[in-house]
Amino acid sequence: MDISAPNHLTTRKSVLFTHTLLAAVAVFLLALLCLTLSNESSHFTPLWFPTAAIIIVLYRHSPRQWALPLLACGLGIISASVILYGFSWLPVKLSLINLLEASVSTLMLRRMLLPDDPLNNLASWLKFVVCAVIFTPLFSALLAAWWAPAPEQSFWQPFNTWFISEAIGVLSLAPIGLVYRRRMLEQLNLFSLLLTLMMALIFCYLALTYLPFPFTFVILPLLWAAIALPRLEAFITCFCTTLMITVMISLGLLHFNVPAEPLSDIEIYLPILLILIPAHSMAMVMHAFRVEKQHIVESEARFRNALEYSAIGMALVSPQGKWLQVNQALCKLLGYTPEALRRLTFQEITHPDDLNADLEQLRDLLDGHISSYTLEKRYIRSDGEHVWALLAVSMVRDAEGLPLYFISQVEDISELKRTAAENHRLVERITLANQVGGIGVWEWMMDGEELTWDKRMFELYDLSPDQTPTLSLWRTLLLPEDLERTDREMSSLLDQPRPFILEFRLLTRQGKIRHIRGQGNVILDSQGRPLRMIGTNIDMTEVRNLTEALHQEKERLHITLDAIGEGVISTDDTMHITFMNPVAEQMCGWPLSLAVGMPLAGVVRMTNGKDGMEVENPVQCCLQENRQLSADYALVLHSRDGRHFDIQQSVSPLKTIEGDVMGAVMVLQDVTASRELMRKLSYSAAHDALTSLPNRTSFEKRLKAAIVGAGEKQRQHALVFLDLDRFKAVNDSAGHAAGDALLRDIAQLMQRHVRDSDCLARLGGDEFGLILFDCASEQAKSLMQQLVNHISQHPFYWEGKVYHVGASAGITRIDTGSGKSGELLAQADIACYTAKHRGRGQVYLYEARQKQMLERQHELLTRQEVMSIIDDGQLMLSVKAVAPPRTPLAVCFYQLKLQVMPLDPRPLNSDAFIAAAQLYGLLPDVDDWISRQILERHAEEISAKGLTIALPLATDSLLDAGFRHHLITRLNASPLQPQALLLVVDEAAVLEHDDICRPFIHQLQQLGCKLIVSGFGHSLNAFDELHGRRIDYIRIDERFITHVHCNQMDELMVSMLNGAAHRVHAQTLAGPAHQQITLNTLQALGVDLADGDAVAREQPLTELLSGGYFGIR
Repeated sequence: MDISAPNHLTTRKSVLFTHTLLAAVAVFLLALLCLTLSNESSHFTPLWFPTAAIIIVLYRHSPRQWALPLLACGLGIISASVILYGFSWLPVKLSLINLLEASVSTLMLRRMLLPDDPLNNLASWLKFVVCAVIFTPLFSALLAAWWAPAPEQSFWQPFNTWFISEAIGVLSLAPIGLVYRRRMLEQLNLFSLLLTLMMALIFCYLALTYLPFPFTFVILPLLWAAIALPRLEAFITCFCTTLMITVMISLGLLHFNVPAEPLSDIEIYLPILLILIPAHSMAMVMHAFRVEKQHIVESEARFRNALEYSAIGMALVSPQGKWLQVNQALCKLLGYTPEALRRLTFQEITHPDDLNADLEQLRDLLDGHISSYTLEKRYIRSDGEHVWALLAVSMVRDAEGLPLYFISQVEDISELKRTAAENHRLVERITLANQVGGIGVWEWMMDGEELTWDKRMFELYDLSPDQTPTLSLWRTLLLPEDLERTDREMSSLLDQPRPFILEFRLLTRQGKIRHIRGQGNVILDSQGRPLRMIGTNIDMTEVRNLTEALHQEKERLHITLDAIGEGVISTDDTMHITFMNPVAEQMCGWPLSLAVGMPLAGVVRMTNGKDGMEVENPVQCCLQENRQLSADYALVLHSRDGRHFDIQQSVSPLKTIEGDVMGAVMVLQDVTASRELMRKLSYSAAHDALTSLPNRTSFEKRLKAAIVGAGEKQRQHALVFLDLDRFKAVNDSAGHAAGDALLRDIAQLMQRHVRDSDCLARLGGDEFGLILFDCASEQAKSLMQQLVNHISQHPFYWEGKVYHVGASAGITRIDTGSGKSGELLAQADIACYTAKHRGRGQVYLYEARQKQMLERQHELLTRQEVMSIIDDGQLMLSVKAVAPPRTPLAVCFYQLKLQVMPLDPRPLNSDAFIAAAQLYGLLPDVDDWISRQILERHAEEISAKGLTIALPLATDSLLDAGFRHHLITRLNASPLQPQALLLVVDEAAVLEHDDICRPFIHQLQQLGCKLIVSGFGHSLNAFDELHGRRIDYIRIDERFITHVHCNQMDELMVSMLNGAAHRVHAQTLAGPAHQQITLNTLQALGVDLADGDAVAREQPLTELLSGGYFGIR
């Protein structure tokens, strides 16, 4: 157990109790000893040691822990008195005086002495003597003589007795406890201590017994012990000697003539005091000498180690400049070996431009005008390179003041020089940023009133620059309402220094109120005390006004929410209901009177779907986890009376003006009707309206999934194209109504004869597609032959007549080697074409060699013909104007359209050309031709007229690395600015090939191009994937535009797509609007842009460029 540390302020209770018990026992024994000796002495009062022991105990504990030791020590003194004299109140009074004396003395010592080493020099020992040996004994003696006077004695007799016994007792015992540390036991030379102690006691005894003027001789061994022994052992020797003299006086072994004067006790014990003071003084002087000597030894060792192992270069240099001794760091810095450096002078390796400045300061140092100097200079390394160094030089002289050598410290600052240059540029940037941002910088040295302001601070406070800013002036500028709070914050910063943000208002000379935000920090000195404040001010008036306006708007919004047709439920921070509006009462089936105070989960029951699992509490997600409920849930609210509602919910936390969360608001929106409509819309978007079969879009998605599944899971499927025979004859002879009825019958027939796992779809007209999952080619052929036979044998009755149709089917295989979906569709189409030409009612399996038949199918071109059309320039670009529906003459930009101009007389439309190019993988070549026309051939004309062109890019082109490289190169070299170019890409490029297309599109956008995404409308879920992307325009699928003016479903779909596009911050483009009524409908729906004949007729690009008009973007 170690009780030696004087600053153990966090002593555990168990340790404190142990210390207290030991202290009480020690005080009891010392009191019993002193009182016993008092009984033995018939004339003199012995010394009093318990007070010194109490001081030692209290000094080693925090004042807040003194209560228990004081109580225990007081009981120890009283117990010793009761044992010897029986109980009386006088020992109690005297014990209280002892405790008060010890407490006052300890408080003074703790304030005046160092906690780690209280008696470390003669000055600290003198402070101890003044406080504990003179002042507090005088104080306690006066108190004892007044409060507990001895009967039949004068006032001064007990005063003298008390003072001298307390003073000598504290002087002899307290230093031992104050300097003791457990580590001293490890260094204690017990033999030397015991030998010295024994010899001192024997010598003192003999001197006191046999020599005249014995105290003159007693002081000699004590001085010898003070000189020969360490501080603790010297104090122990003095204490033992004092104790022996006290015992001898008390037992009558020493006889003194006792005068009758009041100072008799002082005269008897004054010699003891006089022998202790020189001995203690000598012990402190010797301790200081030993410490100083140790410091010198350590200093020399540190200097040697610092010189040899210093991280910076150090050297001893002669007055003539020769290197006498160098360390490894200097050798490494200069690139020389120690032997090479000692053969040189510092003048030889100093840069010539820095040598004169060095020599001038060196002469001043030799002449004694300066004691040291520092200099930034350049040294010449052994490899000829220059290195910047910070040189610090001091002089060592002999006893007569003559120079011996220089001590040089050389620190490499090359990196600091580079950093300083960078910092200088950084400071310039920060200064410029502060000026541009209107930030004022201030500083306050906290020992004065004056503030340091930059120019912007004077502008913020509307003061002239010649005024001297002070703390008082600053306070007068603040509004009185903010002054008290600001003073309180400043006081808090002084007590607890920390970075701070402080907002306040001030009144300018023009009478305007200005809101200021101050930010800064408190800088501490080396002792951890606040030294200065430094920070910034910025004008927040505009932001504050905006915040207040937003707060008012928020309050108005809360009032509005009470009147809306949505359920609003408020809860407290424990998720108990505090409010429900009427709509929420009706939806939940709970009246407000019953719901208030109930847990939210007991009133609002939501599931994922009508019969699904209950979802987690959305308010709990918001308040405790700071997140919203997953948007994937199809939430259904179950009412108390058994009804249920399809809902959308949102939760927002309710906060106080200080920002503390006090609850939440849940909004429940009944979306039963809209969700039902969405289900119908989704079904309509994916199914054919006539036959209720999946449509081509849905079929292509299933096909792509089948291709992926076949590749990942090593499965084989079959793709089938089925085309009806003689359908056109029925449709033409019996009418379109008969044709529609026939298609419905055939669809129902095929549904009955295909497997449940297969996918059957109507692709358009009389064409059907099937995906036979997990079906080999031969099995697929057999199944399709059966289906074709059923169709051929099926009678169709219409208006009393019977019609028969047939079918032809083409099959291609889907397996791990299958390519893109377009290629498979082409293969199935070829097989179907082959089956039809081989005779009606045939089923044919696709073979690779049949690809040549593409040349004859629908008059498709060969690869060579496509290349010839591109290379021979048999292409022409036409443009379609795009403008707002409200102002169709205000053209925003022009869309390009490719026209084919073949040299031979056969008719060939652009769609057939594009289909052939896509089949042969030549779409990048087509787009390359178009980009050359726009960015090279016509670039200057387009730029001169200020036109903006929308350039279409096929998905195959975006996936081609060569095309991407050529387009970037051509765009950078083109006279046409990228800002005049819009890129039209398909939805698939953005959603299905994001990893390849997104970086390229982003690169083009960085250059200044804008983005149009076409083909949106297949799925509203696609908009969820657009969040976080930069899309300028979204083109709505054309199939919703043609009849938007007369088809309510199309109108609703366009409205939803338009709103979804605006939520992702994109403008909408719709077309073609060939009629004015279509254009008016698009305007009413809020569509941003439109194209078509109602806006402007299509025209060749060359005609547009040759016209006399120009465009304004």
